[in-house]
Amino acid sequence: MVRRSNAFTLVELLVVISIIAVLMGLLLPAVQSAREAGRRTTCSNNLYQLAFACIRHNDTNGYLPGWRNELRWTSGASSGTSTPSWPVMILPFMERTDIFKAWQANANPSTPYVSFFVCPSSPPESLNSPTLAYAGNCGTGSNAVGQRFDGVMVDNTATGTLRYRSSLETVSEGDGSAMTLMLSEKCHSATPAFVQGRWDSQPQATFIFNNGNATISDPPRPVYVAGFGIGASAIPNPPKIINSTVIGPPGQVSQPSSNHPGGVVVGFCDGRAGFLKDSLTASVYAQLLSPDHNVSTNQWNASSAHPLSEGLIK
Repeated sequence: MVRRSNAFTLVELLVVISIIAVLMGLLLPAVQSAREAGRRTTCSNNLYQLAFACIRHNDTNGYLPGWRNELRWTSGASSGTSTPSWPVMILPFMERTDIFKAWQANANPSTPYVSFFVCPSSPPESLNSPTLAYAGNCGTGSNAVGQRFDGVMVDNTATGTLRYRSSLETVSEGDGSAMTLMLSEKCHSATPAFVQGRWDSQPQATFIFNNGNATISDPPRPVYVAGFGIGASAIPNPPKIINSTVIGPPGQVSQPSSNHPGGVVVGFCDGRAGFLKDSLTASVYAQLLSPDHNVSTNQWNASSAHPLSEGLIK
């Protein structure tokens, strides 16, 4: 009598293992894609909340937070003025009044890691540092009379003839808040050993986007990590501007940058979040940056031939 074995043969085991390997190979990309979709959703929510906080700052104060702002601090018998950038000024509107009060009580308070300033697709090297993965549309960072339309976050500390504070009313009178950028991802930096920005930095210790007179052959110029922009007439129109490597490493000069495939998440002046594709041309990008693209200037190459199509934005 022949006794049948209940065990698997080696060939059967190899076939099963091969099938499992094939299924895992098919499944892993889908899992990675789902995880990235979740991270991008979180990033979009961050920018939605940050843009909405800027709107609330405008509603409360009558103007938008600037790339530099005056903030009075008082500590015992000492007092003075610090000049933080926009992230500090919107903290009360992000339910982090505790951190803002620390700034009001100290010129250089200790600053913690804050999750809504960080994109989960671009995690910081340390959770002990005040990392900033987003940038405000500050244009050239100038309040000069001829440049008041080239960004929405201006120098709110300027006085005299340069005194100018941008507001949503100004934006609405131009291209409108729905088609003007407020914030963008900027998860890389052209500065060596400076991967991302710090939301606690004051202008003297950070970098400002200098959009005019910049060319491909120029060395990297100092830029504020809290702002972004482009001098499209000074920089030849590259194949793309988002995450571009044509005019330097991503994050250099005025390029939004992210670790999301295909583009960057942005926030508009009406509070909504969107996604700018890598294929967006420099002239359209400049048009999104400028609150009034019909104004003639050598700082922008924003086309005024036709209104922007919302189909350009995901």
